[in-house]
Amino acid sequence: MEQYIKKYTSYSILTSLILIILSIFLISNPNQFLNIVMTIFSIILILSGIIQVIGYFRSPAELKAFSIKLILGIIIIVLGIFLLLNSSMVNTIITAIIGGWMVIQSIIKIQIAFNLREYANSNWKAICILSIITLLLGILIIINPFGAIETIGRIAGIMLLVSEIINLIESIFMLRL
Repeated sequence: MEQYIKKYTSYSILTSLILIILSIFLISNPNQFLNIVMTIFSIILILSGIIQVIGYFRSPAELKAFSIKLILGIIIIVLGIFLLLNSSMVNTIITAIIGGWMVIQSIIKIQIAFNLREYANSNWKAICILSIITLLLGILIIINPFGAIETIGRIAGIMLLVSEIINLIESIFMLRL
């Protein structure tokens, strides 16, 4: 058991150190970090598509008639190439969709808040105020998606950094057991 704990703790320390480095990079340059992640994801898609196409051609003839590997592989390759060539645009679109979703949800919650006005102890004002704040944040994300990506990336990086520092400290304490 003691050896298992040491092995687990060593792995945990290594993982925490790697994630601390990644979080610092995410905090310092969230746009570039997101582009790197999108590039890696695109390459994985392209390789996956190539594997599907190869799998199709390696299949026995009687299975090819019912196989979707060829078309699936081609679609995945095209998607991977598209994402690779347009990663900034895709990041902006994803961010704008998140902003749009926030706007829609906020409008629904504002309506719910006004519907709750008639009920005692409903806290409709708090719901309305929080929904208006979320609405404004959603509009801000739609208007300035690049700023939103940067801000969200930095917040995520800070949260990851704090989490991994805590994990690192816990792992060091576990080594002392």
